[in-house]
Amino acid sequence: MKLRTLRTLAAREIRASVRGRWFIIGALAFAVLAAAVAHLGMAGAGRWGVSTIDRTSAALLNLVLLFVPLLAMPLGVASFAGEAEDGVLAYLVAQPVTRGEVFLGKVIGLVAATTLSLGIGFGVAAVLIGAKGGVSAGTFGMLGLGAWLLGTVTVVLGALLATLTGSRARALAAVIGAWITLVFLCDFGVLALAAAQTVGPGTLFGLAVANPLQAVKTLVALFASARLEILGPIGVHAVRELGRTGLAAVLIGSILAWIFLVVGAGFWRFRRENLM
Repeated sequence: MKLRTLRTLAAREIRASVRGRWFIIGALAFAVLAAAVAHLGMAGAGRWGVSTIDRTSAALLNLVLLFVPLLAMPLGVASFAGEAEDGVLAYLVAQPVTRGEVFLGKVIGLVAATTLSLGIGFGVAAVLIGAKGGVSAGTFGMLGLGAWLLGTVTVVLGALLATLTGSRARALAAVIGAWITLVFLCDFGVLALAAAQTVGPGTLFGLAVANPLQAVKTLVALFASARLEILGPIGVHAVRELGRTGLAAVLIGSILAWIFLVVGAGFWRFRRENLM
């Protein structure tokens, strides 16, 4: 693979994403929602005896888990399924480039575009939230890192779903199904197993961190607050067994495994896709 070709394809992908309406709408919507959620998180914290930082951080973290996948996955769908329907991908692969270069160049561009969109959203939110205080710079930076990791996982997941489904409509339906599964159904499954007491805490922890959203949530919570209660009972058990450093390593490994596995699966599928 030629580095120059990858740079050219990635730059083209960034320009295409920036020109799309979803890019700026998502960035500004996230900024407004983050400011509103932070304001609600800070409101009344003193009266209820809750730490303002912990309350606001938890509110922002939940916003990241809900919103970032909805921002990132449609970008991957538009890049692959949308361009396949428009004939752009067929034109690209007909050029003197390999399919691997096209796929990796587009993925690099998508990750860069997602980073830029989240950077705009977090930058505007930082200005709005900073005027009121309530979130330290370190905590806000950790939230930004968690959002970037989650955005990277979900944008490549959107690309994979687009290559598997073959059309924009089916890919968007798959994205909604994936979002519901990762955000809600996986949590309900873990809670059901915990309530039934059919498996031990170690197994529950493994099932939880297999979900990239939960891995990011636990990683951010691990560094955003010194209070172990914010991690929940499974997280507290994991900290006691592995320590903070060991737990962080396991969580980062889970997230990176998701990224490499999804990119690998998407690369394998794209090389065999009939675009003509």
